[in-house]
Amino acid sequence: MKSRAFWDEFAEVAMQRLVGPNEGDPVLVLADTRSDLNLAQALMAAGARTGADTQLIIKQLAKPDEAACPGPILSEAFKAAKYIVSIIDDGIDASEAMLEAKASGTSILYTEVTGVEDYVVRALLHADIDKMIRIGERVCELWEGTDLCRVTSPQGTDVSFQLKPRKADLGRGALTRAGMDDFFPGMQTNIAPVEETINGIIVIDASDSVQGVVHNPYSFTMENGIITKVEGGSEADNMREWLAACDDPTIYKLCHFSLGLNPQAGISGRMIEDERKLAAVDFGFGYQNPDFGGTVGLSDYHMDIMLATPTVYLDGKEMSGNGGFNAEMGFDD
Repeated sequence: MKSRAFWDEFAEVAMQRLVGPNEGDPVLVLADTRSDLNLAQALMAAGARTGADTQLIIKQLAKPDEAACPGPILSEAFKAAKYIVSIIDDGIDASEAMLEAKASGTSILYTEVTGVEDYVVRALLHADIDKMIRIGERVCELWEGTDLCRVTSPQGTDVSFQLKPRKADLGRGALTRAGMDDFFPGMQTNIAPVEETINGIIVIDASDSVQGVVHNPYSFTMENGIITKVEGGSEADNMREWLAACDDPTIYKLCHFSLGLNPQAGISGRMIEDERKLAAVDFGFGYQNPDFGGTVGLSDYHMDIMLATPTVYLDGKEMSGNGGFNAEMGFDD
């Protein structure tokens, strides 16, 4: 646990730039009994300094099957808030209560800092936010104009899918409209490929949200948007067993394609960092945020896999690769 002083500047920037409440706005800071309470208190104090009506709730640590089922006290607090800043990411974002709060206009910002405290501070305070926005907006523009996207990697990934007519989203790690949610520190771009067009091999070479850092790459065979084979060594065996234990066919469906934009991020085995590694690719499976406009739908389960240095082609032209972006496609140096 870091000191309150360690978190003060982080909390100030988070509240002022990422949330931006007006005086009197109801703001809820959400933590649980495992959270760094120095961070929770720093966020509450930073919110109060904006003049917002800022409250802190510390909930009990959720059991694996309870995160998506908050009781009436939390459910009512979610709906009463204009903004929620959650320092827990335990599946509560997929709960009916959170979805209802979003539908009524509540905006929610999530992070999970345990074990990556130094990273999240660097990623917010030492990254060029404006440059990441420019790059992310260009990626979104290109994706929305792309018919066929192909992703390859030296480890053997070769998967393709259609992007049109889906809309891309820039995960800025900031609340910019009512009824949205996002994760901070940002940034990454996200889109739901047209599910039935997703075919090929994905080799997981960096990390996954089930096991953390991947030491021996393993592969998914994708047919029409669905995992049909999991092949490799012991890590493939573990993933195969985890998927089967979910007992939910939705977890086998690819629900989003994302690209990292934060130069401060690396591969730590924690998705809050790994998903944002510059030019790294994240494929998500299972629960699909309704904002993506896809067809996978809701589920109690979600899983992410990471590719560290893939190459992304848009209609045959290289957009990114080897940890960077192609300047000929309109990106900053």
